[in-house]
Amino acid sequence: MVQATPFGLPLEAFDGAVLFWEEFGGQAAYVWSYLQIMRHAGILDRIAGMVVGVPRDVIGLEPGASPTLREIVLDVLGDRDIPVLGNVEVGHAGPNLPMPVGIRVGLDAERRTLSLLEPAVVPAADPAS
Repeated sequence: MVQATPFGLPLEAFDGAVLFWEEFGGQAAYVWSYLQIMRHAGILDRIAGMVVGVPRDVIGLEPGASPTLREIVLDVLGDRDIPVLGNVEVGHAGPNLPMPVGIRVGLDAERRTLSLLEPAVVPAADPAS
């Protein structure tokens, strides 16, 4: 977790951001630990929402396991009132949605929508001009 090092982003970078993440090939305890690092660093107090990818090959998050990923996320968030959209196809495996960094988005967890509010790419300049 880069935030626990001198290479972490300044906290201001998270102001109003939608944090997206996924876990691939780790352990459920890692998920809890990474989220706790973000909580203790103050990141979870600054974000406006969270998008959680589908966990892949995570020991301890098999179907029927306890705690579930949902329970881990809600435990770490505590009483923070932010929208969380879970089981989104982002990350390392399978078909996934591109997640542009640094643009404004709209997140509606009740409707399960994530909308880009501005272009994710800038059109290339016309070489003929």
